[in-house]
Amino acid sequence: MDAFELGTKNTLLDGALTLNGSLFYYNYENYQISEIVDRTSINLNFDAHIKGAELEATYEPLPGLRFNFAGGYENARLAKGSKAVDLMDRTAGTPGWMVVKPDPTTPSNCVRPISYIAGFVGAQILGLCQEVDLTPYDPTNASNNGEGFFKDLSGNVMPNAPQFTASLGAQYSMPVTQDWAATLRADGYWQDNSWWRVFNDLEYDKLHGYATLNLTLILTNQAGWQVMLYDKNVFNTTAITGAFLNSDDSGLTTNVFLTDPKLIGIRVTKNW
Repeated sequence: MDAFELGTKNTLLDGALTLNGSLFYYNYENYQISEIVDRTSINLNFDAHIKGAELEATYEPLPGLRFNFAGGYENARLAKGSKAVDLMDRTAGTPGWMVVKPDPTTPSNCVRPISYIAGFVGAQILGLCQEVDLTPYDPTNASNNGEGFFKDLSGNVMPNAPQFTASLGAQYSMPVTQDWAATLRADGYWQDNSWWRVFNDLEYDKLHGYATLNLTLILTNQAGWQVMLYDKNVFNTTAITGAFLNSDDSGLTTNVFLTDPKLIGIRVTKNW
């Protein structure tokens, strides 16, 4: 990877405001993306270009009152010429071809011409994805040995790379007794739509943007005690943050990863 970054760090308003920003560009060669093929985890390698900008700021207008912000823009795309077989769409829309699942124990699906398999029935289909040389047609001489047709992925967005992200926080601290101080804090996070696979399939690969909010009340004293009351994911937002496609013999099942559910709790800490 070749990485280039240009940034600036600033302290303004007599120290009340901190403002930092950066521009970056990454040039990847053979970026690795994993997938399951024939019950085995393999890596696909792609060249990719990532460019973007980040901005972060903290502002303390009054003693005890503080705001923070962070925002990001990212354009992460595969390089021209990138290609791969989509396990969810092995024919890639090629006319006259279809996906074959000849036997439940076969680890992988394959593609075959419809005209070629039209005469196969019952037990004749068994082993259809493993044949080596059949006359008059040798299916291993086409479509990547029957694995499927390549899709052109040039310019597709990389996985888990939302174009825009933003976080905003605010807190206020004040003494409540001679020995105790209280801090009330709120943190919000938002991210744009993204994709979880390089194929960018609108119906299958799209991850919808989401927003979450956390609230915290912290009580501390000079003896080292801290009591924290928290409410994470206040509105109980449920969003898919990522996914993983399993192998053909599992029926191409998909594992999904979700935001943590709403959680209310208390934490007591003693420091010596």
